[in-house]
Amino acid sequence: PTLAKFATVMAKKQDWTSMEQLPVEIELGHDFTFYSIFACPISRDQASPDDPPMMLPCGHVLSKQSVTKLNKNNSKPFKCPYCPSEQKYSDCLQITF
Repeated sequence: PTLAKFATVMAKKQDWTSMEQLPVEIELGHDFTFYSIFACPISRDQASPDDPPMMLPCGHVLSKQSVTKLNKNNSKPFKCPYCPSEQKYSDCLQITF
């Protein structure tokens, strides 16, 4: 389906040098996933593949290392440092910018 849409768009003979992005989304895969510069507000460390950003269920984003430190006991919920809501480590999601 992506190639069919791409062929349709290419048939219109538009000038691609003046466009900032392609009109067709192309999945590049995990090898071409890059992190923007994200610094954890708790540890002040930049995100890396070993310490990726994690989104809490409340929507705040911290580094994985900070979430692990907040979650001292895996069985109990921990409080978000920015709002009063309680979180479970299993509900946190790794995100990619």
